[in-house]
Amino acid sequence: MSKFYCEKGKFGKKICRPILEGTNEMLDPKGKKVLVEIRNLDIDYGYGTKKFQAIKDLNLNIYDGEVLGLVGESGSGKSTTGRALIGLTPHSFGYIKILDRVIPKNIDKTPKLTGAYKKIVDFMVNKVQMIFQDPTNSLNPYKNVEDVVGEGLTNLKNSKYIYLISNDSNFFIAINEKIEAAGLKPIVDDYLEVAKELHKNVEVSYKFYFEKMFEILKEKTTQNAKYKEFLNLYEQEKEQRIKDANLSEKQCKKRLIVNILKQVGLDESVLDRYPLEFSGGQQQRLGICRAVVLQPKLLIADEPISALDVSIQAQVINIFNDLKEKYHLTILFIAHDLRMVEYISDRIAVINKGVLLEVGPAEEIIKNPYHPYTKSLLDAVPSIESKKGSLLGYIYDPAMHEYDEENQPKWQNVGNEHFVLATDQELKLFKELQNKQ
Repeated sequence: MSKFYCEKGKFGKKICRPILEGTNEMLDPKGKKVLVEIRNLDIDYGYGTKKFQAIKDLNLNIYDGEVLGLVGESGSGKSTTGRALIGLTPHSFGYIKILDRVIPKNIDKTPKLTGAYKKIVDFMVNKVQMIFQDPTNSLNPYKNVEDVVGEGLTNLKNSKYIYLISNDSNFFIAINEKIEAAGLKPIVDDYLEVAKELHKNVEVSYKFYFEKMFEILKEKTTQNAKYKEFLNLYEQEKEQRIKDANLSEKQCKKRLIVNILKQVGLDESVLDRYPLEFSGGQQQRLGICRAVVLQPKLLIADEPISALDVSIQAQVINIFNDLKEKYHLTILFIAHDLRMVEYISDRIAVINKGVLLEVGPAEEIIKNPYHPYTKSLLDAVPSIESKKGSLLGYIYDPAMHEYDEENQPKWQNVGNEHFVLATDQELKLFKELQNKQ
């Protein structure tokens, strides 16, 4: 493995940066499919003497199908990271790769009338969507719910494709689950993975699910008569699929909008109403609908619950969990509350002042936090168990790190795919503190 990351800067000048020790081990997917690669990422605001570095040498993977919680206090760089992933904020160094496609450092500098610009914009809109923190300001108050939720579908004109493709895969999952519930072997063993594969058009999807897979089920029926009832269900769905192929783009869009509204607890009766007629929690649900109706591969949720009442927060978290399963979403969940992130995340990454400090499975981070900053975030949640006189627990002091050219931190593996950024001496101290708890 190379010890340096290099890329061409201005005027073709080669710029190299040393890769922190342990980075490659921390980024090892261990068989998991990497959906997003972030490597050596820097994001700057301003120029010259006023330049501020918001993100510093960020290296991180987001794996297919996971919920990654990105946690830090205000100003830590977590929202900046999310905006960079969707192309709203340019980056100055390193790269972002989504589904094996490298995202331009600054999409806005790509000539607007070129095919390259159209391709990257279509890719980002189709594959990456974002839910913003303030639903009131992110929803157009002059458009009704149908127009707001269907905005992306209207622009892309791909409602029929999304509707038919998603129906095909959802039916395939459902029929296999019913077959398994009857104590029989599914049509194919890895049907969940098979259903995630997107086909290039509706005709290819039909041939795969209703010809190829249908023939496999017919063969199973000749060997075991118990499959007969499922073959009948498949035939009924096949007839319906042929009818649905005649639906118009407009009809498919309306069905997609109504379906996603039902998923978040709303219904068809709200289509003609306007965003300001709804409560904050309902507005956030509309924001979720607008992003998820396009069925992106990556959903970036930028503090989607921080502006909501505590009683509503749990409902929204449950909505995210349900949508993740139904639409095979990968989610970057950005928040400042580690305790709330715990309930939805598979992994948690902790960031402070633009530097990633700790990353690992959610349960590991919550139960065994190593970095002092992570501990301070956990203790920042007011508790009656805190010492009398203060609601706050441990307070992190960045000055505790005495880093210099000779004494640099590295990614330390503390077990169970849990990594912390620390020097050897710091890690020893962190472990001693862990043992005293």
